[in-house]
Order: sequence, then C-alpha cells, then structure tokens
Amino acid sequence: MIGQRTMLSIAAAFMLLDAVGYSLGALGPIRRALRSDDPYWNRRLTLNLLLANQGLYFAGVAATLGAIYVDTQSQAANAIEVLCLLTCIYTVVTVTMLTPKDWPHVLPRGIAGVLILIAFVVG
Repeated sequence: MIGQRTMLSIAAAFMLLDAVGYSLGALGPIRRALRSDDPYWNRRLTLNLLLANQGLYFAGVAATLGAIYVDTQSQAANAIEVLCLLTCIYTVVTVTMLTPKDWPHVLPRGIAGVLILIAFVVG
C-alpha cells in the first residue's frame, strides 16, 4: 500500500506541475488577451499574473515540505498539509465557479487535494 509520505509527495508533484503549466500555458495568452495601450497597466497585469504564479509555486513547495516532514508527526507538517489542501479546494471552487469551461485546468489541484485528504485518512 502507498504510504502517507508517498501520497503527499505525489500531491506536491501535481501542485508543482500545475504551477509549471500555468507558467508555460497561461501567462502569455492572458497577457495578450488583456493587453492595454497603457504601459503601466500592462506592467500591472503582468505583476498580478506573476504573483498568482508565485502563489502556485509556493503552495507546491509547501506541500513538498509537508511531505518531507510528515513522518515526524509534527503538527507543523500537518498544518502545512491542511493549508495545501485548502489551496487546492480554493482553486477548484473558484475556477469552476468563475470560468466553468476551464474545469480541466483544475485537475492537477483536484487530484492533489484528493491525495492529501486520503493521506490524512490513511495516516
């Protein structure tokens, strides 16, 4: 049977895959679609998109740290994984509510969230 650390590591990998996918697949098209004649607003939009992308990477790295330290029975590791689960839930809910046709984009986060949940039940 797959252990708790392995499940959390796979969840972290899905979260990081999601961040890379956003970096490679979404940043450019969103910037092009929302391009403004005002250079300031173009930079502001780019900043907001990059900050969102940073958050995706941060959550993936946090999930990785939680997976590394989960065997120590540390409450900090558990708290990190709860936070990561909440970010997965937030992503799935907001994307499907605000842009329903983009539901396939939440699959990595949805899978990660399910794996984190299973890891808690099994662990």
